[in-house]
Formats: sequence, structure tokens, C-alpha cells
Amino acid sequence: MHPVISTLSRVFDMPSEHIGDELRLRAVASWDNLTAVELQVHLEHELGTTLDNGLIEHIESVGQLRAFYDERLAELSTTDDLAEIDIPEDASAVAPALPRMQRPDPEQSPAAPDVADMIVGETGISEVDPDRGRLAYRGYPIEELAGRVTFEGVVHLLIRGWLPDPDELRAFRARLAAARELPAMVATNLVLNAGCSTSSVLRTAVSALAVAAEADADPAAHIGLGERLIARIPTIFAIQQAARTGRRMISPDPELSHAENILHMLDLPRDPERVRLVDLCLVLQAEHGCNASAFAARVAAGTGADTFAAITVALATFTGPLHGGSANQVVDQAQETENPDAAAAYLRGRADQAAAVRTGPVPYAMEDPRVGPLREAARGFRASPGRDHVLKVLDAVRTAAHPSKGPRPYLTVDCYAAAIYHLLGMPSDLFVPMFAAARVPGWLAHVEEQRAQQGRIHPRLRYVGPRNLRHLPGPA
Repeated sequence: MHPVISTLSRVFDMPSEHIGDELRLRAVASWDNLTAVELQVHLEHELGTTLDNGLIEHIESVGQLRAFYDERLAELSTTDDLAEIDIPEDASAVAPALPRMQRPDPEQSPAAPDVADMIVGETGISEVDPDRGRLAYRGYPIEELAGRVTFEGVVHLLIRGWLPDPDELRAFRARLAAARELPAMVATNLVLNAGCSTSSVLRTAVSALAVAAEADADPAAHIGLGERLIARIPTIFAIQQAARTGRRMISPDPELSHAENILHMLDLPRDPERVRLVDLCLVLQAEHGCNASAFAARVAAGTGADTFAAITVALATFTGPLHGGSANQVVDQAQETENPDAAAAYLRGRADQAAAVRTGPVPYAMEDPRVGPLREAARGFRASPGRDHVLKVLDAVRTAAHPSKGPRPYLTVDCYAAAIYHLLGMPSDLFVPMFAAARVPGWLAHVEEQRAQQGRIHPRLRYVGPRNLRHLPGPA
């Protein structure tokens, strides 16, 4: 099938046999400006290059569009092999750039097993049910926890196994609060490297905490390692943020809750509503099954690596643009785009592009149960004028999905958490560190479970490269 026909079939939600050269684009019932933008995004993906803005406005019929496509394809073919064309880099402003993929010839290489949904072990930490849109932490549905249990209570549940009673919670909060201060050698390193990316500094600081522990230079060594890491991630990025902006550094306050202390160290307002929003984001992002970062932590733990190493590996994996590192791009694009519908169409095109190369199932067949509470919380918050533009863009993206084509997860929980952090006044380069601050308890739970139950993870790859090559030495 011609790529233009298959593209129009997707965009118009119309059987391909109904799309002929004589069909006029604007005669289609679903045609509007949003459809025109979406069509251009699809064509850019098919061609592997950007097109002039407003190109579709000058094309009347399917036949004209096919002729343009074939002509442009011929031009590109004379300058580069199509298999080597990169995905347009401007798309990374909305969604993470996808790696260039060349589909294997099924006759030359047998299909690889799909590992995206493969069971590699057992867990009692969380249950992710994408078919029904459900999530539970150690048996508690997320709806039972969100807005009812504080982040500290959820941390206790994840790393100790049960919800604490009031006395246990007070003692646990006190231990976390007492562990917030960083060793001097780590804090000094943060100031010296404040200009580097927040993701690089964060994972380097976690490794530096291991050095401080080995050097017996950690004043909170009497507090459990997991509790120290959970308490200190916010301190790490708060110190870096203060140093890079020339603002005075604010010490953590042991009298404040975890969420309130984050706002305090970032020198942001911390009224009860803002504290509640931060706490809600932390709770909803604390754990999400054996995703890429949790699996990476488990692989490291299975080798016998220490906890610092396992969490550093998780952080490195988490900050990738196909995991936790994409939401800030969505919010940045939302701020820069005046027309929410245009941003929605662009992101929808990128989501379809991702679906075209995805080998595994989508994360949720129904809406992620964490998204609704964050969306409603964001809508109910009275932010400063102009900041709600991001929410309008996200709502447009959500509305842009075609229900008749099945569920499509254009927006993750991270997108709405990022929107909330934006509304609270945080810069976008703090979104990923905030997500990581929430996720550390889940990673720690996976590390301990892997050590206790599972042992080493040793997957295998099927070799598909050349065989029986011979070395022919040249003349001496």
C-alpha cells in the first residue's frame, strides 16, 4: 500500500479502499486544521525529514499528495539511503527522539522473542494491571493510598512491608528527617559541578555518598542506608539548584515533612495546598512494577553489587528519554506553543510513530489510574496567571486521541506530575530529579527483594551476526 494511502487511512480513520487519487482532502468529514497538522507530522515521519509549514494547505487531492510524496522521496533517495535517515530532531521538543530502526528481513533473520511482557520473576511489591487500569502497592489499591497516606507512610509500606501505625510513622519520619544533611565532601562536589546537568550530578552524588560511607565521613551512618538515600535525593538537587542560580543554600529542616522540606529547600511557597500537591506526586510515582529502571536495579542487585551501585544504575536508566526523561520536554514544548491543538497534533503524530516501531504492548490499555488524581489536582490548583497554559495543552493532547483506534497512552503520570511542578514554580530541569526522589523507595524495595528471593538475572541474546569468517593477513 502506498505510504500516503496508509497515512490518510490512519489520520482520517477511513478504510484505505475508500481513498482514491480523486478524493479531495477537505471534502472528508473529519478534516480540520488539527487534521492538517497531524497529516504533515505523519508525512514527515514517513519521509524522515521536515516539510515546509503549511504545506498541506496547498495540496487539494490525494493524487496531488501522492505525486508530491513520490517526488520528495526520489529527491531524498539520491542523497542518502532511506534506511539511514534519522527521525527529525525537531520532534524531540515534544517527545523523546526514537532511535533509528531498520526492520530485519524475516526471511534472513527469524523473529526475536518479545521480552517486553516476559515474566522474569515474582514480586510482592506492586501489582500493575494495564488491562484493567489498576495499580496496587503491596496489596493496597493506589486509590486507597493517594490523598490518604503521606509519602513517608508509603515509603514505610514499600521498604518495610506494612503501613505504619501513628507511633511507627512518627519514628520513621524522624529518622528520614535526621538523614537529610549531606556529608561535607558530597555537598562541596555539588557546588563545584553545579553547572552540569541535574541528572548527571544526581547519579554522581549517589556514587559520592558511597565514597563518603567508605571513608567513614557520613555523620548519619547510624541511620539505615535506604533511609539515607530517600532523605538525601532532594537535598542533592536543592543544593545544586541553589548553586547554579546564585541563590543562598537553604539547609533541610528536620521539623518539616518530606514534601514540605522539598519546597522549603527550593525556596518555594509551602502552604498546605502546595505541600499536598507535592506529596500526592511523590506517592503516585513511588513505585510502578518492574519497569526499565527497577529491572536495572534488580540486575545490579542480583550480581551482588551494593545498594549505592544499584540505585546509581536505576538513576542512569530512569533519566533516559524513553523512560523518566521525556516529561520535561512535553512541558517545555507546551510553554513554547501558543496553539494547544497544534501541540496536540504534533505529539499525536509522535505517539503513532512510536507505535509503529513498538514491539511490546502499550503500558496501559486503559488510562493509568495515577493520571486522573493528578489531572484533577492540577486543575483545582490556582496557579499564577499564564501557568495554566500547560494544562490546556495536555488536555488538548488527551482529547486528540482517537477512541475508535483503541487506547493510546499519549500522556503518562510523569506529564501531569511535571505540569504540577511547573505550576508550583519549579524549573523543568528539576522534573526528573523530583521523579527520581519519588521512585527511590520502589527501587530499594526491588533491590532487597531481588537479593532475598531471586538471585542472579542472566538473560541471553540470540546471535544473528556473520559466522565462519576467516582472517586473511596482509603482507608483512
